[in-house]
Amino acid sequence: MIELYFDTDNTQLPPLSDSLIPVHLYGSPAQNGQYASIGRPLLNEIKRIKEDLDETALDFLTIAMAITAADTFVERNKQAEDGWCREFKLSIPLINPNLWLPQIELLKEIMHFLSGDLWHFQFRTGSFVWPDKIKRGRKIPLAGHDSACLFSGGLDSAIGIIDLTSKNINPVLISHAYARDKSKQDNLYNLLGLKNSKFQVIAYPRKAGDIPTDVQMRTRSFNFIAFGALISTAISQHHQAGKVTTLYVPENGLISINPPLTPRRIGSLSTRTTHPHYMNLLNELFKRVHLPVFLENPYQFMTKGEMMQNCSNKIVLKQIAKDTVSCGKWKRTGIQCGKCVPCIIRRASFNSAAIPDQTVDYVYKHLDLVIKDPDNRDDLMSMILAIRKLKKARNPNIWISKSGALPTDLHIRNQILDTVVRGFKEVEDYLKSQSLGVNI
Repeated sequence: MIELYFDTDNTQLPPLSDSLIPVHLYGSPAQNGQYASIGRPLLNEIKRIKEDLDETALDFLTIAMAITAADTFVERNKQAEDGWCREFKLSIPLINPNLWLPQIELLKEIMHFLSGDLWHFQFRTGSFVWPDKIKRGRKIPLAGHDSACLFSGGLDSAIGIIDLTSKNINPVLISHAYARDKSKQDNLYNLLGLKNSKFQVIAYPRKAGDIPTDVQMRTRSFNFIAFGALISTAISQHHQAGKVTTLYVPENGLISINPPLTPRRIGSLSTRTTHPHYMNLLNELFKRVHLPVFLENPYQFMTKGEMMQNCSNKIVLKQIAKDTVSCGKWKRTGIQCGKCVPCIIRRASFNSAAIPDQTVDYVYKHLDLVIKDPDNRDDLMSMILAIRKLKKARNPNIWISKSGALPTDLHIRNQILDTVVRGFKEVEDYLKSQSLGVNI
């Protein structure tokens, strides 16, 4: 077990050791490498919000920062006894720890489902004073907005904001503002002619000393939820008379369920960032701590191709789709790879919607060549094997459900399962169009 001790006062941090990582919360790392840090850039954005921010939402943000720090600073391959499941103990200062103490078991369940790790939480009273609001310079206005929405720069979130706008829904856009992500988001924002306020922030974890870091960031979505909950709560309390505010998370139903393509992907290569079980657990947490926020994925029952086909403004979609990013590896080169699972699903969606894929380029444009390359065909082969399995399965529900518990309501459950099957059919049809039918 690795312990992480957080404090907003760096003089109160214990010394770094093999079993304990001190973390300066909302501060800077030590120049001598004796403690890590996380969250400092957040303060610059938070003080640009005119409205007073809810203490419970701020505590939820602090918990999210601590979780991100643990996920980043503890390398899975070296710290997990089985090579996968790590065990954390987090000591976190909060404004109101007594509210959160009864929620520890639920938090542990949520985080184990999301990351596959074991989590232990200790909450204590903190003394941090949040910064005063800025009086000049750029501000983040919330007035006139009725919700919040993920805006990642991806195709799904672009369709999401197009559709919401067409319904006269006006969300604040919530984004992770890592350098290349922000550039893509800003470009897409301008192409769409949006006027919505943006809350673009980063956790900015900085390690202590020579400790290795984990790059998988499976808990990254928890950050987004915390950013969005902070803004949604402020909108509710100051502009919606306390009404529950929707936090939209647009993602196609296949990626949302993300069934393990092969047995080994049940663990490290299968993410659950918008899985309905995860979203339901978070909505339950919000109810328990009285945060007026409701998470919703408007596309839970749509494939990515169906999202494109049913987009409320296909003229605009055709113009901007090429500028969106789906690839999980594009930051390495600045170009989408074309062969990872998200890229394959992206390319299949263009094919299904009969919209030309004018994406500037893919590193691996020709999948019929990728299939012959043992060093680069892993994701493609996994997709093909999954399609084979699905076609032969007497009861595909069992396999699909391995990604996590599905709703008990049979109608909703069957809709989810059917969406996954249709999503794989889109991929199958696309691969056949690329002369890969003989492999399926």
